[in-house]
Amino acid sequence: MSAINTISNNKIKEITKLHLKKYRDETGLFIVEGLKAVEELINEKIEIINIYALKDTDISKINFPVTIIDENIIKKISTTNSPCEILTVAKQKKYSVEELKNKNKLILLDSISDPGNLGTIIRSSSAFGVEGLILFGNSTELYSPKVIRSTAGNFFKVPVVEIKDLNTLKQLSKGYTLIGTTLSKENNITFEECKKLNKYIIMFGSEAKGLSKGLSILADKNIKLNMKNNVESLNLAVCASIILYELFNK
Repeated sequence: MSAINTISNNKIKEITKLHLKKYRDETGLFIVEGLKAVEELINEKIEIINIYALKDTDISKINFPVTIIDENIIKKISTTNSPCEILTVAKQKKYSVEELKNKNKLILLDSISDPGNLGTIIRSSSAFGVEGLILFGNSTELYSPKVIRSTAGNFFKVPVVEIKDLNTLKQLSKGYTLIGTTLSKENNITFEECKKLNKYIIMFGSEAKGLSKGLSILADKNIKLNMKNNVESLNLAVCASIILYELFNK
């Protein structure tokens, strides 16, 4: 077990740079905070670079070298105002489009902009049995600290693939029924009908703009939540979580 006692240490400086997307992209590294999240990294066999912890942290379940740091350093390298007692630098794991082709139940998020929503949807996907997630178009950064925190230790339990263009999506989606989540009155499908499909992709649009025109045209069917009291829409993470629950747990 080693120790670092100063914020001027080069390793500490490099970790602080990972607060910025630019350096996360350049290095392929990201920050994970909290004991539960660190345990998830180990369980899912994610490549860990370094683990840093306060002196009195219970690291008995962590089978990896830990560097001891003090509170001033943890405050420096943490991405939150209330730092956890342990922080990890790990290697980003990239999934390929090919790895999703043998999955049956996928969801797609179209140009989602809020990292908290993305993290919550990943967490719900893990809870309800989604086999894979497609992050489509100009979406928020997958490895931002807020996304990681919002998954509450479930970040690596669902493979996420980033797809930027329609042609790649069309190649992946061959053999799948594409289901839009819109207010369309045409080509609607019920939850019970959806459950009978062998392979499908549920497509969710952004809160601000909904499902893009290109994806709406691709949709074979549409599914929607019936709401009362003239409520026009729900928070995206709430809407996705309800639909996933209806499909996978009832």
